[in-house]
Amino acid sequence: MKGKLLPLTALVLSAVCNYQLKAQEYQPMTVQSGFNADVIANGVGPSASSTNNDVDGVSYAFISRDFQLTATSNPLTYGLPINGIINSVVASTSGLSYQLAPYSSNNTLRLQNTNDNGTLIFTTPMQALTVYMLATGGSGACTVDVDVNFTDNTSQTFSAVSISDWYGGSSYAIQGIGRINITNDNLESGSGTNPRLYQIPLAISAANQSKSVKSVTVTKVGTGGIPNIFAFAANAYNACSTPTNITATTTMSGATLSWTAPASTPASGYQYYYSTSPTAPTATTTPTGNVTSGTSVTLNQLTTGQTYYFWVRSNCGGSSQSFWKMKEFTPGQISTVYTAGDINTQYNNSGVTTTSTTNCAGGLSVNVPAGYKIKSTAVSYKMSTASNGWMSEQRSLLACTTNNATESTVASGSGSSSGTYSYNRTGLTLANDLTGTVNFELRAWRTYGGSDCTAEYNKVDNNTFTVTVTLEPLALATSEVTVKEKERIAHPNPFVDTLYIEKAENVKTAFITDLSGVVVKTVENPSSLFLGGLKSGMYILTLQMKDGSVKSMKTIKR
Repeated sequence: MKGKLLPLTALVLSAVCNYQLKAQEYQPMTVQSGFNADVIANGVGPSASSTNNDVDGVSYAFISRDFQLTATSNPLTYGLPINGIINSVVASTSGLSYQLAPYSSNNTLRLQNTNDNGTLIFTTPMQALTVYMLATGGSGACTVDVDVNFTDNTSQTFSAVSISDWYGGSSYAIQGIGRINITNDNLESGSGTNPRLYQIPLAISAANQSKSVKSVTVTKVGTGGIPNIFAFAANAYNACSTPTNITATTTMSGATLSWTAPASTPASGYQYYYSTSPTAPTATTTPTGNVTSGTSVTLNQLTTGQTYYFWVRSNCGGSSQSFWKMKEFTPGQISTVYTAGDINTQYNNSGVTTTSTTNCAGGLSVNVPAGYKIKSTAVSYKMSTASNGWMSEQRSLLACTTNNATESTVASGSGSSSGTYSYNRTGLTLANDLTGTVNFELRAWRTYGGSDCTAEYNKVDNNTFTVTVTLEPLALATSEVTVKEKERIAHPNPFVDTLYIEKAENVKTAFITDLSGVVVKTVENPSSLFLGGLKSGMYILTLQMKDGSVKSMKTIKR
């Protein structure tokens, strides 16, 4: 009898293991506590006012893309993403992302001296096949010991884990994020390739894969640079499978989110949650809504130009739900893709600048709908090498030919080898406030091979050059507002927290717009508007009446 049971037991265990392997997926591991330094400058003001330490021991820190020395400083075209989400570019872990801690508080575990250590505790323990550490070394490569701690109070130790210096290393999750000297506020762009954050895999042994990881302890060993540990992610397991391939189709004030069902359709459908904050929901977060049939949901009354974060998870019934899966989207975005073929590069080894032109640029147009203007621009494309061309020899620049503006810096590739290099830049201001048909061109060069324009050594790949513009409503003209505000449609004016609508029974929808044209509040069938969360200043109140007419007035919040 035992002889027959043993093979059956092995078969069952094998099936469980195989199922677990098939159910794995990448999940950020949100850190609840343990960071000891703020090394990311953000917001407006001297970098020292938003940091309390440096990365490398010689006064250099990271920067967020929203950093400005003064309110009138030019926006940065490099830096860490404002939302703190790092989508890893490591090819073998496509879809893996990290969530950095808020830039306004401690956001790294910084270990300056030998034997310094710290423990990062995760908000939600989870089973993992592999744990991925996002880290970098300041002022040189460095070595750490890592203890992965489980909820049963056991640990798995990884000894002598190497972390590359933040300049020039391989296996990076993100690069080209720039830095700042916090003693004199000198900015360095890193030429689009430095500094870097590295992805370090920690493979969990088979004996520990059924345990939940609760924390990680990191200890600096030996000499070398300063380890900075920023975030973790996991190749995680959940018996309730997660939906995949979330897509967003947006309108000016709404979006339809769709996803692919897992192989085993969840018994109770799906739960979704959305917010303007990138803070991820946890296992206990109350969902915004449920989808009991189908694999999509439409969201209405969203703010044009506002970035939203949407999560969906399978509901397998009872207390069994999958991990949340996230999609970022912005209502009022238009994308145009260049489809006319590969774009040639022009030979130039004398130094490309932002005023340089080519004889072989690729052009495309974006049509902005009436009533809207461009708020920001993003561009993405891929450049491939051939005939002994190197990725480091690539140069490229986006130009807006409608107003003859260009990006503020030229992008460069990286790597002394052949291959394909991906470029993605967001938050560009070169086309801001333009309306109607707006024309762009991508100018591309190479520093090696042949002469003039050719695709023989380096080229921009067809169907990859994409321009995405984020729109916002045009502000009402001053003369129009002045005439309309003669009729009082709400009181008091100025107000402190609440505006009361005159003849509210005739009003269908109320919009509050700031002076840049961004809708900051929308209320259906209002009787009053509570606006306590708005900053003090002037706004435009617009009422869409039930008879189809529109009324507007300026109003001031104290």
